[in-house]
Amino acid sequence: MSCGQYYKLTEKDYEWMPYKGNETLVFQSNTGDSDTIFLLEKDTLTAYPEAQSSNGIKYEVLSIACKHSDSYSVDNKQSYLENVFFEISRNKSNRSSIAIHLSAKDANFYRLNLIRIDSLVKQPSSTLRTKYGQFDDIYVIDGQDYLGNFYQRSDFVTKVYWSKSQGLIRYDKKAGVYWELEKKY
Repeated sequence: MSCGQYYKLTEKDYEWMPYKGNETLVFQSNTGDSDTIFLLEKDTLTAYPEAQSSNGIKYEVLSIACKHSDSYSVDNKQSYLENVFFEISRNKSNRSSIAIHLSAKDANFYRLNLIRIDSLVKQPSSTLRTKYGQFDDIYVIDGQDYLGNFYQRSDFVTKVYWSKSQGLIRYDKKAGVYWELEKKY
């Protein structure tokens, strides 16, 4: 029995957190539009995956909260929402995963499965050059839509380009539209 186990993030897991929690990320689209994501805070939490049981298993989650454009704005009025933007967690199987919760102006990254770090590191990283700089630690992560419910939406993000050291660098939508990080401060 695994009574009282606590699965903490490792030093290697913490290397996947590229943010301090107070940055401002400015993105520019190839269609000339811009959008800003405001990172609000970084927090470490203890999660109880089976709160209804008395097995005592808990695990650590490191998350970044943000303020972002509402992707479903009404009457073209700019409004903002607050949500989790990125998190790293250690699960009850003692494996670590990341989750990217990108939501921005007319953009949502739908990812039903967590991204396991041990699987991600087996993939070769790639290089991406943008106006903001060159990044040699890029992992391209596809959006997911198992049932075909999300892909038809105009806000569907097909890919995110994640730098292990810098975070979100670019995201692609359908029809050749993409957004790239222009400034980070």
